[in-house]
Amino acid sequence: MPDNINISNDILPPLPSPEQQQLQSSPGSAVINHDSESERAPLLLALPDTAAYVLYIACHVPSIILAIRGSEPELVSGSLIDMSDESIVFSACLRFPHWGSRPALVPYANATVFHDGDAVGWIRINNLEVASSQANLSIHEVFHISDKLALERLVSDVAISRRVAFSIRATVDLSGFGRYLPVVFVRHSLNVALPPPPAIQLVAVNDLKGPSPDAAQGGVTARATILVALPNGLSANIDALRFDVSYNGVTIASADIGPVSVAATGATSIPASVNLRQIADPQHEDALADMVRGIAAGKGAKLSIMGAPSKDYQTAPLWLRRALHMAVVPVNASLAQLPLGQLPSLGVLVNDVVVNRLYAFWSAKDSFNPRASLAGHASVRLPNPADTDVTLDVESLVGRLELLDDELRAFAIVDTTAAPMFVSQSAPLVFNVSCDFDNLGLGVVAGREQEFTYTMKKALVDRHLAVGVNGSLDISLLTSIGRLRVNRLLVFASIDYRLESSSSLPTQAADDALDTGSLAEFPVRQRKLEPSKTPEIRVSRIHITNTTKRLVAAEIGLDIDNPFSYGAYMSDLALMIRYSGLHIATVGVKELSLERGPNNATVYIDFYNHPSDPRQQMLFLEASSGRRVDIELAGFPNCTSIAPLEASLRNFSQRVSIDPSRAGNRRSGPVSFKLPRALHEAIFHIFGISAEATIVNPVSGADVWLQSIEAIGYYKGDIPLGTLQYNFTSDALDSLASSGNASKGFLMPFNRAATTPRLPITANETSIGWDVVRRAIGGTLDVDVLTSLQVLVGNAPLNLTILGRGAPVKVRF
Repeated sequence: MPDNINISNDILPPLPSPEQQQLQSSPGSAVINHDSESERAPLLLALPDTAAYVLYIACHVPSIILAIRGSEPELVSGSLIDMSDESIVFSACLRFPHWGSRPALVPYANATVFHDGDAVGWIRINNLEVASSQANLSIHEVFHISDKLALERLVSDVAISRRVAFSIRATVDLSGFGRYLPVVFVRHSLNVALPPPPAIQLVAVNDLKGPSPDAAQGGVTARATILVALPNGLSANIDALRFDVSYNGVTIASADIGPVSVAATGATSIPASVNLRQIADPQHEDALADMVRGIAAGKGAKLSIMGAPSKDYQTAPLWLRRALHMAVVPVNASLAQLPLGQLPSLGVLVNDVVVNRLYAFWSAKDSFNPRASLAGHASVRLPNPADTDVTLDVESLVGRLELLDDELRAFAIVDTTAAPMFVSQSAPLVFNVSCDFDNLGLGVVAGREQEFTYTMKKALVDRHLAVGVNGSLDISLLTSIGRLRVNRLLVFASIDYRLESSSSLPTQAADDALDTGSLAEFPVRQRKLEPSKTPEIRVSRIHITNTTKRLVAAEIGLDIDNPFSYGAYMSDLALMIRYSGLHIATVGVKELSLERGPNNATVYIDFYNHPSDPRQQMLFLEASSGRRVDIELAGFPNCTSIAPLEASLRNFSQRVSIDPSRAGNRRSGPVSFKLPRALHEAIFHIFGISAEATIVNPVSGADVWLQSIEAIGYYKGDIPLGTLQYNFTSDALDSLASSGNASKGFLMPFNRAATTPRLPITANETSIGWDVVRRAIGGTLDVDVLTSLQVLVGNAPLNLTILGRGAPVKVRF
């Protein structure tokens, strides 16, 4: 019910004469409209004084009160038709669910709206008829604006406080309830909080374009059509509006919304554009930088939205533009509210990763402080369905990062402050990322060495890299809106990656690129390796240091020509080599230093001899025949003096596939590997059907004796040529007997040519084999030879089965 209802003091007006005309009315007041004199006469005779008239009114009070109590309307539908500087046109469909069964008619009602004592505007409604609680009442009215400034204050206060505070002073003609009832003056004050806005469901964002440079406004602008679903029954026509978006008092963007035509069906399309303004001054840059830091930290950005100054656009009524400009609405924005969609995987976004330089340094002295030198670049291509065309170059990116354990406690610090990263844009949303870290250090936090070791062990043994990265970045951006420097940008990332349990070296020719990224989600690629740029490894010496029946210990000197800027320094490391579960050897290095250009290295090998185990025979056969060899690399206690690496490698095991056929191939192999040449010459003699070979032994430190040989020769892999069987320890040879060493076999002295005697061959009786040999007389025949050898190296007897392919054999009479 209204707060205050006053009946006019002039409750009994003088009786009008027959000639009296109806009195005029004006907004905010009303008078009773009397009917003809014949209709009034009986009442005039019955009401001789004022008391009688009051009694007449009192008889109608119950019905008036019931009408007032049941007069709370329910909005069925509404429509905002038009807004201008002078008026607001609207229509509505109302229902009075609490109304009684008696119909009522209000000839007219005048209402004036006040705000803070100032009259905002007025409305006059004629012939309001409420038939019943089930009947709808349709109105189409005009609200006349009498004080634009008061209306501006009312609208802005509602937008800011989300409260409706105003009063209504109305005059209502009650003659519809009783013929001679007076005009009622109603005063009603309203001060209530607005309920939450009706649910607005974002259906789709269509026709998204940009952002792209805006020549008219400056900065960059993105445009789209937003399809939203609103509650049914409400419709409106709203002119285009412009809003300013500010952060910390600095205007950073403007948004144009509309015009909007909302249909009663509840779905509508809203054209919208957002312009990110050009950076104007240091305060503007600081505001953007602080906003980026807040969003990156998950706090969001506390923005303020207000209407743009009224002079900036003319599409809406002046009072509405001024009111929205006075209203400042806070909004908290975060990345979670942005319709980013599903981004592609990292492997799709990042392409053409090229490592120009990579050096790693790790020693026992710096067990918990490994260092690296790294330079390279990559291409990052982001999806661009909206034809975005903006400049975004990262002039520098310097990070201060730390590694976190499972409990989010730092156990190591990454030192990247010495050199920044750079990002340049080659095409819209296509970026070239480059870095050059001369001394990229990892410092383990004192007292957290165990956590660092645990993380390494989990990565190497369990193949599970799980670590958190926390820290801050200093970024300098060159963008379409100007230079933006963001310092102390907090970052956090959680890395949880399962590594492969095996690797291959390598399986196919690298005609276009060499894939070295088996442990990464995206391929790390190096540019095509030209033949002249293939790394070369030459075995310069093989020196035996110890032999027993079960062990051959040797040092192998390597000359390494490294044409690339890849290298490493490691104080020491040793690993076991297993083949089909058989411990074949332990291989290690000491003070390994590999840089660009010529290098020398020594590899220490303990070869464990298993002369009667067929797996050892199979290993030599597969390696010599060019087949793929699958071995296992494994760590063991005290395999290195680098403490965290040693603890991690104790249970380490890695399967590796090696393709020996490419080891010495410059064109298809990643590395050219050269062994010393032992067989210098092989001659087949037609007369006598025998063969002899000249051998230069490259192994020093121990005598090497050839004790027996069994060989089968083939031409083109399937045409048998002949067989050879000879035992140097039992067959009578004058040259060996005279030397007194016949019991050990044929001695092959170090680095000196030694020619075997002519050894008898059992020739194959097929005509094809003899025809091949006859055509090669005086020349050379390439022969595939399957050979079983018994060799005595010092005190170690070795049984070797090898397949030599394409061995050049001279054919002589």
